[in-house]
Amino acid sequence: MWKFLLSILLICEFSRGQDAKTMILAASRAGVVELIDPATLETVGRIHFDLPRSSAGLNGVSASADGSTFYVEGPDASLHGGCCELYSVDLATMRTAVAASFSGTRSRNAFVTSGSITYAGTDIESSGDRWHLSPDRRWLFGVRNFRGPVLDVYDAAERRIVRQLVPEGQNGAGWATGAWAGKNFYFFVGDNTGPGRLWTVSQEASKLDAGVPVEVFGGLAGCRQPASVDIVSVGARVFLYETFGHKLDRSDECGSVPGGAWLIDPAAGNLSHQIAPDLHFFTLQPNPEGTALYGLAPGDSSWSTPVPLVRINVAEGRISHSRRLDAGVWHIALAPLWVVPHGDVRVSGP
Repeated sequence: MWKFLLSILLICEFSRGQDAKTMILAASRAGVVELIDPATLETVGRIHFDLPRSSAGLNGVSASADGSTFYVEGPDASLHGGCCELYSVDLATMRTAVAASFSGTRSRNAFVTSGSITYAGTDIESSGDRWHLSPDRRWLFGVRNFRGPVLDVYDAAERRIVRQLVPEGQNGAGWATGAWAGKNFYFFVGDNTGPGRLWTVSQEASKLDAGVPVEVFGGLAGCRQPASVDIVSVGARVFLYETFGHKLDRSDECGSVPGGAWLIDPAAGNLSHQIAPDLHFFTLQPNPEGTALYGLAPGDSSWSTPVPLVRINVAEGRISHSRRLDAGVWHIALAPLWVVPHGDVRVSGP
């Protein structure tokens, strides 16, 4: 009976959330989550958290698949500057509770976050994997960089990691990331001395070969700092982009680093159709319909200026809507919500 617990849980949570309204959740480190209409980028509600002084603030946001709850990564009030516990917020009551302790603790095994969705009751032990749920909800692929890069393949029916795929020739170098697009998972590993390599991984793959070398992008003469690259899929399209606004942001030392995102041909590693070249993204998030990308682009690594939030029409490769959030560090998620609070709301507890 327990063998199929996770797969049943994932399917049921997803089914309950299909009639919910998709919203952008934008969490600021200052302690506010803005609920933003993805069609217009207008804020319809703000949820305020009472945070301790000099705390680490809010450092992540997600929602349950059924749309009844959202989660934030927030400070532990008992630890000065400590980060981050996982807090749940019941949208019907605005009641907050500590769902799990810090990453790496046993209580975190009960939660898996894939994209913008956090699933409860999973009981998966991992070593810092970033999990990606397959479209059929049978597989979780975990990207791991500790003693890696490694791709962990978790079978939801068997409730265990059934394979660990190690890319050939990496020898522990480079930062790994990945994304699902259809039935394939695209696993990218950056190379500190070159452009990086891409693997197209099927659900049944038993090993990784040498991968496909990716065309160089974002090059800058005289800059020796490695680029931090992420991958995002929207519909059948796969994009690579350099990330900014974090500790490894190379623009601090290298100056005018190219921005935007590039469409990649997974079979050949070629890049084309650069989008939003004037923006330096912290993150790009796809919409469920596969038609748009939403991007946060801090003005600098310290987030000291108003932060552009944009909607990009993928088919046309252009920005269709844009606005600015207040200066400060932000995280976004696109997730279904059964209840969409309007106006200013303050949570209660814990």
